[in-house]
Amino acid sequence: MKIYYWIAIFIATFSIFSCTAEKEKVASLKEEVIAVHDEVMPRMGELRNYQKLLNEAEQKLLETPVDSIQANEFRQASIACEEAYEGMFVWMRQFDAKLEGMDEEASMGYLEDQLLKVTEVNYAIKKAISEAERLLAE
Repeated sequence: MKIYYWIAIFIATFSIFSCTAEKEKVASLKEEVIAVHDEVMPRMGELRNYQKLLNEAEQKLLETPVDSIQANEFRQASIACEEAYEGMFVWMRQFDAKLEGMDEEASMGYLEDQLLKVTEVNYAIKKAISEAERLLAE
């Protein structure tokens, strides 16, 4: 009878530590998702400012007898800024930070998917800013 008692204690202890480890993994992945978001969120104003400057530069180019390809480059960079800006807000609206109604396994799957999405948004923002800086420096 004692052996069943010790087996039950072992199983209970293992279950508790297993649940704690899973919760820690979920918390860690959630922090990673938020960190990717937080890296570029402060640059949203900068993104909008570059979009405005690109539009102004495009208009100036269209008013002069200049190669329309260059004006198109500015337009495409402005569109990239707009899409990156909107992408961040689309992601934020659909992100469920509370993970309501999800167990650890479902939470991990959801957060892995969200990490991919927010990483794409992060990349789009950095790329749009980089391209705007390049064009506006010319």
